[in-house]
Amino acid sequence: MQLMLAWAATAALPQSRRDAAVARFDRAAAELVPGSWHRRHLGGTDRGVLVLHPADPGGYRWPPVATERDVTAVSVGIPVGADGDHPVALAHRLLTGEDVHRDVVPPFALLALDPDRLALQQDWLGMARVFTGTADGVTAWCTRPGLLAAFLHGEARPDPAGWTSYLLTGHFGGDLSPLAGIRLLRPGERVTGHRRADGGWQLTTEIRYATDDVVRSGLADRDRPPAERLDRAADALTRTVAGLHRLHDGEVTLGLSGGKDSRLIAATLVAAGRTPNLATNDDTPAEGDVARELVRLVRDRRGLELPHRLVPAAPPATVLGVGLRDRARRLAALHDHQFPSNYLARPAVRTRLPEVVRAPSLTGAAGELVVGYWYPPADAGPAPTPEQAGMTKLLAGVPNSAASPEALAAERDRVTALLAHARGVGLRDEHLIDYLYLVERMRRWCTSAYTTGMVTPFLAPGFVAASFAFTVAEKRARLPHTALIARLVPEWADVPFVSAAAGPSRATRIWEGDGVAAVSDLLDTVHGPLTELIRRPVVERDLRTAARGGRPDPRVLAQFTALAVASERLEPGFTRPSTGATYARVTAPPRPRTPTKGLFAGVRWVRRTRLGDRLWVMVRRQVRRR
Repeated sequence: MQLMLAWAATAALPQSRRDAAVARFDRAAAELVPGSWHRRHLGGTDRGVLVLHPADPGGYRWPPVATERDVTAVSVGIPVGADGDHPVALAHRLLTGEDVHRDVVPPFALLALDPDRLALQQDWLGMARVFTGTADGVTAWCTRPGLLAAFLHGEARPDPAGWTSYLLTGHFGGDLSPLAGIRLLRPGERVTGHRRADGGWQLTTEIRYATDDVVRSGLADRDRPPAERLDRAADALTRTVAGLHRLHDGEVTLGLSGGKDSRLIAATLVAAGRTPNLATNDDTPAEGDVARELVRLVRDRRGLELPHRLVPAAPPATVLGVGLRDRARRLAALHDHQFPSNYLARPAVRTRLPEVVRAPSLTGAAGELVVGYWYPPADAGPAPTPEQAGMTKLLAGVPNSAASPEALAAERDRVTALLAHARGVGLRDEHLIDYLYLVERMRRWCTSAYTTGMVTPFLAPGFVAASFAFTVAEKRARLPHTALIARLVPEWADVPFVSAAAGPSRATRIWEGDGVAAVSDLLDTVHGPLTELIRRPVVERDLRTAARGGRPDPRVLAQFTALAVASERLEPGFTRPSTGATYARVTAPPRPRTPTKGLFAGVRWVRRTRLGDRLWVMVRRQVRRR
């Protein structure tokens, strides 16, 4: 994804102040941006736009910056699903007040400019990474919160609420960001600016077509026959695939697993006569076996040869060549702390943004909306309420016992308010859980928000609307997936889906390699307020388990690593010299048991069974009565 910075001031700014702010941005961006990237700078004394992007468009027909006469369009992402073939035409429509984002598959944002007007539109889910902040009469928008902080303030301070959410959910929730005073644009948010006659800008903000509108349109279709609801879902997927091909030359890449989501997307492509480049992560062998069978079936029965390769996502040999602490620092720097911490168990990311735009790809994320992914089991005794079930699933970044009580309470309050809002939209039953998954997990956790051309077809607004039209029973039965796959590629209908219990994975564990030593050193050295959000004794306990060959909870170690590296970067005054004390404790051999002395020392073994413990208590009571 390219970098965009835009700003508007209430009055003209002195040249020295403008130059100083841009210089701060440039210094921060220099650590990330390859020298080959193009730089576009527009603006004047009270407004400015700066866009940096790869020189090679990578086959995309939608440029990040386009100007015709006096209108400029700056795109964040590509508008898959939008009606229009040119950025400036879309910008004209946005400036005249149209909801140009209504049919877009997130993420996508558009900034439109002419000499006296500006309009910035966030997508309906709020997924495009456009952050905003204000300082000293200047409002600015940027695709990276760290660069925005550099431009506005020259420093970055952590936002405790954002990091509380990151700890407990695995991502920054809602509109929160890693940095204080900076937030993500809300779903459907539009900023409109008009230049005053005497200079400076008058800005207004409103919410246009947004998530709740998409959901309500689905609720309105609940009484339609199942076939009509399936037609709507299928049409949305087909339009998305066709829309992507209009924006790029050549075939797309699809990660084909043994599961249901990627299979449905692959079926949509095959039915449309496309031959996508398929790639399967075979860290779990069953995934590779099923993917090979799907490819064989269309080859044998249709004569269609689908390019297919199997690759391990995170084999230890490629992951452990870079130490955990360095992997964590690189991940934090490249993505401004926003990637999920489970990526720490994958190969180290690059230290700079990519030289070229990657080829388009499709992801099966968001298919969870139509399979009851977060639903509690239907036959699991006393069922939790939808609110309870959704809260439990969302707040699973670490075990709740590992978070500080204050952090847990704050995040529970935030999610409770979100669920109350969903009820106000008209949602009941388990659809509340789907809403939570959409506006939190998909909006903020899904990594397609960071890469141009990584498209999520299940986030087509028509499909999302259809997902709220299907009943809870239909979702539990996987009706949308099974019915559509049988309709599009019947050969795949009888191939079982791979379940989560399909066998062991060969992927790297975070404690492998230097993991125990690295996390121990972070416990030893980093003591900023961010690290106090997680209970340090729990981290040390899991480290000891790992050091002794056990299986600790990887979430605890990964989340603490992410928090500690963020604290190093954002709270540098709280880092102490390394002593090695923590590593010495967690790797020390277990203490030998000391023989118990006393009258009953020889028979205390009886307490190791439930019956023995009850007998022991009865005997002790009798002794005390005497």
